[in-house]
Parts: sequence; C-alpha cells; structure tokens
Amino acid sequence: MDTPQRMEVVTHDREVVADAVNRIIRHRARVSFAGAETTDLAVRSASYRDLGAFRVRLTGVHYSADVPPMPMVTAGVIVGGKARIRIGRSEILLGAGDGVVYPEGITSGGEYGNTAMLFVQVPLSYVAAVAGEPGLRFEAFTPVSDQLRRHWAETTGYLVRQITAPALDLPPLLADQLRRLAATSALSVFPNTTMTAGSWRGPAREPRAAVRRAIAFMEERAACPLTITEIAAAAGVGPRGLQSAFRRHLETTPLEYLRRIRLERVHQELRAADPSSGVTVRDVAHRWGFANAGRFAGHYRTLFGETPAHTLRT
Repeated sequence: MDTPQRMEVVTHDREVVADAVNRIIRHRARVSFAGAETTDLAVRSASYRDLGAFRVRLTGVHYSADVPPMPMVTAGVIVGGKARIRIGRSEILLGAGDGVVYPEGITSGGEYGNTAMLFVQVPLSYVAAVAGEPGLRFEAFTPVSDQLRRHWAETTGYLVRQITAPALDLPPLLADQLRRLAATSALSVFPNTTMTAGSWRGPAREPRAAVRRAIAFMEERAACPLTITEIAAAAGVGPRGLQSAFRRHLETTPLEYLRRIRLERVHQELRAADPSSGVTVRDVAHRWGFANAGRFAGHYRTLFGETPAHTLRT
C-alpha cells in the first residue's frame, strides 16, 4: 500500500476556508459566509491509491458544489447540519445520521450549510470484485432501511477514524480489511444489483478439488490482500460457485477460512516472539490485517482458547 496523501486544516480564516473546501475533492464550489457568525472549518483526509477517507466540519459556512463524475465510489454520512444533494437526476435532502452513496462515474452536486460529514472512497471495480458481480451498479443512493442507516453511520465513523489517523501508514493487510469492510458494508446498505432477485441464480455444484485449490492459494498468499474473485479464479471456478462449495464441504466461507489462516499466522508469530524485544499484539495483529482489537481478540480466543497476550507471554 502506498504512502497516503494527507491533508489537515483547522481554521477560522475565511480565505483558507474557501481554498480548503475546494481541495477536499475535485469539484467546483461556491462558498458564502453567514454574516458575523464565527467561521470554523476542520478537515482531515487521507488518500491511498485505492482507499480514501475524509471528515469535514463547516460552521458559519454555506457552499454549493458541482462535482464531475467521481473516480471512485464515495459513500458517507452526515453527522451534523443538513445537505441537499443531487446525484444524476435525483435530489435528496439529508440530515444528521443520514447516509448517502455517490456512485463512481456519475455527476453530482449539492448545497451544504453548517454541515459535518464523514466519507470513505473505494474503486467500483473493487466493490464489484468483492460482490462477485462484474456489472455491479448502485441503483439508489440512500440506505435500504433505518436499521442499516444506523449501521452505516457507525461503520463509516470507524472507517474514517482508522484511515485518517494522524501519522499512521496502514499495513497492506490492514488497509485491505478496511477497504473490504467499506465495500461489503456499502453493498449491504445501499440498493444495488446484487440485491436483485435475478442476480442470485443458483451456482453449479463445484467439486471438493476447487476448495483444495482455493485453500492452497490462500495459504500461499495469506500475507497479500485477496478478493473472493482472485481466490475463485485460482480455484478455477466462479465466486458464487466457490462460496457454495465452501459452505457445502466446510460449512464456512472462503473469506472466513482466510481469516482463520491469518489468525494462525498471528498465533505462530506470537508463540515465537520474545516479549522483551518490544513486539506487541497490536503490531502483529495489524500486520495480518486485524484492525478491530476487540473483534480480533474474540476470534483469537475462540480458535485458540486463550488471549493473544497470554500467547505472547508464554
């Protein structure tokens, strides 16, 4: 994963505000200020080659924007204030807690007043690979239910905190896990072609040999970011066929199996490590793609019957 491009601005200076707003994302913005009200802008962003995130808080500022087709899927949540946005021919009014997705390649725009926003960005090609749906399209731009709206708000907050953490260059597997979380969450939250009944044709019954080929590939490439499409190609089957084969033969999924392989690699490293050398559970977990400490510890204890810290000490 490349070193990220970062931007952080906190200012009350109106000229700096106008410049920073135009640098958040490539667009044409018209900025105005609300009388004598205090102007306040806080921006933090981090952009890798195929993963990005930004947070913006604007107080005493109103702006309207015309955005050319975006190079990546951009999805996020309004955490304060309001926004009236346009995506293609659709116009949507958003308030605090509302989520939205801007599909890659579609012209958009909007008006924002005293707004705070969190957004993540991933390529559409990556989202399609995760879905196993080459022709993937987002068909509407807000969450399919109120429950998923809340889930998306929590997930976006977590992702933006992780990706934009100051002075943190994400290890490749950790970046891949965050990118995958963004993609899988967006697929479950926003209406898209994977939710169409016609997309779920029953897969053929793939042989156990396909599972063995997939496992061998994952064992060999466990230290690399992998998608279900790449694993299926190595196994010589389609993504849905591989999912079906793993469920039928192993009662799990390919990505759950990959997580187990990586947990085993963490276990091996912790057992071999010298605690006095300064090695930490967090560093090893991050290297193998585990960003959420609580979830990682739970999976680890279920598999090995002890905490990661106990493994490192013994």
